[in-house]
Amino acid sequence: MNVLPAGVNRLITLLLGLVFVAVGAVAIAWELKVHQVRDQLDKIDLGWFDRAPDESWWLYVLIGIAVGGILIGLLLLALNSRPRKTGTVVLPGSDGSGTLAVNPGKIANAVADDLARHRLITSTRSRAIDDRKRVMLEITVEAESNRDFAEITEVVGRAEQQIAAALPGSEVRPRFQIHMSTPKKATRVD
Repeated sequence: MNVLPAGVNRLITLLLGLVFVAVGAVAIAWELKVHQVRDQLDKIDLGWFDRAPDESWWLYVLIGIAVGGILIGLLLLALNSRPRKTGTVVLPGSDGSGTLAVNPGKIANAVADDLARHRLITSTRSRAIDDRKRVMLEITVEAESNRDFAEITEVVGRAEQQIAAALPGSEVRPRFQIHMSTPKKATRVD
């Protein structure tokens, strides 16, 4: 998750948490018969809640709350459903004479394609994402569970070293996931 959505989510969670803690503290204080809390709550005009729906402004307040809730909900959806795709990454070594840039998605695809050709690996998937302002190459490697895990990690380790050698000093970081699947049984033909 990127910095902006994470910050907004944390702020909303903090505000809601503070409201719930305050309401809970008042309820506990009421049950414990704390006089200061009971005195303040006794000052509330409970008849107001019965009269408010008959007031001319009540409908506008309800509409405002509904519209505000919908807008906040749409904002949260927009922030949290944004694609985490990356753009071009500028590499170290760029200067006034020129810019060195790469597309992380193409690097991830190339690494995954190279790994998919290895005899131990059944299939691969890849994507490049922006994870809190860090460019990540997510590469998922699938192999059958009867394969030697140490050999598979060695193959993946070599791929990681190749990425580091190809992009020295770059902000691009690889993340490999290895899935071991049950081998497919051959179907018998009688």
